[in-house]
Amino acid sequence: MCTFPPTSADKIRQIIASLKCKTTSYSYDISAKFLKISASSLSSWLSEFFNKCEAKGEFPNLLKISQITPIPKITSPKSLNDYRPISILPTLSKVFEKVIYSRLYSFVTSNCILSPQPHGFRTNHSTELAITVIYDDMICNEDNKLITCTLFVDLRKPLTVLIIKYYLKNYFTLE
Repeated sequence: MCTFPPTSADKIRQIIASLKCKTTSYSYDISAKFLKISASSLSSWLSEFFNKCEAKGEFPNLLKISQITPIPKITSPKSLNDYRPISILPTLSKVFEKVIYSRLYSFVTSNCILSPQPHGFRTNHSTELAITVIYDDMICNEDNKLITCTLFVDLRKPLTVLIIKYYLKNYFTLE
């Protein structure tokens, strides 16, 4: 089993400082603005709280509740399919999420667990870099007289994935 060092109060202050001060829609939620103002007083307590949550593998149910807000995918939505749901989490949940993310990302990068290939949502990995890698692979394959087959998929609609899986399974075989 993998264990992580406890999160320090300084790390909690750093995470709180990175929060965006947006208005909250929860009557019981603590605003990011309040957390920023009181970070020096609360960070030690929050550090202890988050470390206990991780040690026990538990998180308070109240902080698991999110408000689902429909956001239009297109300019003039006409049906429910034209919306995507966005979960608005309590501020403390966001802080805890950043604590866990920080620990996991540090562990994964320091132990070279992540493949260098995935480019989405990673620091110093852009779409331009992904295209450069694909182009370089294509040139290498051409130099070695190999065939390159590339499939680009627009994943804005989940049904696209199902159609492609069906197509690949029924109409396309590689030997």
